[in-house]
Amino acid sequence: MNQMNNKQFEKMAFRVKLKRWLITILIVIVTVPVVLWIGYKFTQSLAGHQTQLLNNKMETIQEIAAPNIQISDQALDDTSVWGGKVVSHQYKEIDGYRIPWSTAVGQYNWSFNWIPNTSLIDTTQTAAYTRLTQQKIPLFYNNNVAKPNIKKAFELPAVAKMKGYVAEVAVTFKHPLTYQQIQARLPHNLRASWYWIGVSGKADPTIEQNHFLGIQSGLPEGKLTKLDYQYFQKSLKKVSDTTLDSYNNFSLSNYAHKYAKQHPTLKQAKFAGVILTGKSESFKAMRNRSWITESSVGATIKRVPYIKPTY
Repeated sequence: MNQMNNKQFEKMAFRVKLKRWLITILIVIVTVPVVLWIGYKFTQSLAGHQTQLLNNKMETIQEIAAPNIQISDQALDDTSVWGGKVVSHQYKEIDGYRIPWSTAVGQYNWSFNWIPNTSLIDTTQTAAYTRLTQQKIPLFYNNNVAKPNIKKAFELPAVAKMKGYVAEVAVTFKHPLTYQQIQARLPHNLRASWYWIGVSGKADPTIEQNHFLGIQSGLPEGKLTKLDYQYFQKSLKKVSDTTLDSYNNFSLSNYAHKYAKQHPTLKQAKFAGVILTGKSESFKAMRNRSWITESSVGATIKRVPYIKPTY
């Protein structure tokens, strides 16, 4: 009798254990996917937030620190559960001609985002080039720096002698000029495609990895509107240290904030230089101008019959 009771008890105990195991397994089967799904959605939410921050950061750089550089797109690339990249394909437009430029890349993960400072610039004593496309970079200079890292250039006469090209040339002014003063000095067949706001003190622009601060002309005529400048000024005010680098203790973000405060309107703004674009022959009119101290050629391209210059 006792032996039978023991067997019945063992069977009942086994059934209870089996039931518990089955319940536990069922809970695991249901819970683990739910937890994984919640975790995935949470991490993707974090990554999505970082993606948006990175997009905003790259758009700000495009607005205030992309000298005559346009973007054709900006999209996610190489994405995974852990993070990914934002890639922006860039080009230059010079009098109706598009010239390939380096690709801008930002990276992100769940917790932060960054734009790698990979120094994609090759320099010599006399020039700077993009590493990916080997296009020549138009440089600006600080008149307070006698011996910049890259030797001062005076290349307007050489461009003027070229025949059948379109070109961009960065010209540095002897003294900062207002927008109206610049427009009054330019011939009708050249455009001020980008306006440089300069640097302060003894800062050397030639070491800034092409991160010059300035505003792109939003009109084909090379003109700026009050609304263009208002948007630019707001972008200068909100830019952070994590968006722009510092070079030899010169903080681009601090300078941006200071400039925005001192020059709240287009009428009050002063520019230290411009990037001029047009047909190479048109640059003859810019030779021997006393208000220009340096001139640095950037991208150039041979004209072809099937693409007409726009001015």
